[in-house]
Amino acid sequence: MLLASCDRMDKELTIAQMQGKFKLAIINDVGHIIHEDDSKEVSKMIAEFIATFKITSKLSEIKPIVGKLGGASCTFKKYDEYK
Repeated sequence: MLLASCDRMDKELTIAQMQGKFKLAIINDVGHIIHEDDSKEVSKMIAEFIATFKITSKLSEIKPIVGKLGGASCTFKKYDEYK
């Protein structure tokens, strides 16, 4: 779960996090639209999550919906290619 430093979790989420049911990552100096306020940090955290849980082999199975609908082609880039 990505959380802005100003956000709070409710009782159920706090208990679940304390029980280790999900990983909590907090991003400072952002608002409620975390992915727009600090897109590089969000991308980095998502890449770390993918690497940690070894799901990189599954990325090849993702098919962009744009391509399926016959629109402009869409490609995926690695985080480093966005710099």
